[in-house]
Amino acid sequence: MTVATVSVEEAADWLQSGEAVLVDVREPDEFAAARIDGAILAPLSQMPAAWEALDLPTDRKIIVMCLRGGRSHQVCAFVGPVGPEGQPLFNLTGGIQAWHAAGLPIIEGAD
Repeated sequence: MTVATVSVEEAADWLQSGEAVLVDVREPDEFAAARIDGAILAPLSQMPAAWEALDLPTDRKIIVMCLRGGRSHQVCAFVGPVGPEGQPLFNLTGGIQAWHAAGLPIIEGAD
């Protein structure tokens, strides 16, 4: 199945404008070490329960991300092209590594 992707630059625009919500499928220790502001944690190791527990807005695109894009691709392939309420689903190309490499902000360390 084809998984829709989004570049870090386009994803940043969508998040800033409120068009999208970001789901991080890395593990809690990775999320605690470095994360993108506003990301919702739903670890791959806890799927599908973690996905089913999400309360995602029905009017926004869903961007799924991980470290480099592999785990988020797995989640996108599992979920399908749309979220539970028909929201379009996108894999963040290159994950948080590409986000950081593009000079986009991340939060490092604990709250």
